[in-house]
Amino acid sequence: MPRARLIADLTPAEVAAALGYDSARAFNERMADYLKRGFPAADPMTGRFDPEAVERWRRSRAPHLFPELTIAPAARNAATLAAERRQRKWGTA
Repeated sequence: MPRARLIADLTPAEVAAALGYDSARAFNERMADYLKRGFPAADPMTGRFDPEAVERWRRSRAPHLFPELTIAPAARNAATLAAERRQRKWGTA
């Protein structure tokens, strides 16, 4: 049976290197500024960062290139949604 392969969370040093810092210490000195800009916080238990969250944050800085990250999904009418589901399930509205 194949095993699931998870992407490992990133250490502060790995995030620092990805963002162009020479050390994790230099990155940590700017952490408050990053958090104010929506940077994902480290996991409180491990101190590591979700690589997908970091990448999503990085791409969100260029909304003209990645508009799918900034467009909020439109709310749907609950009654219409329920009717559609009933129609699919039982063939009745």
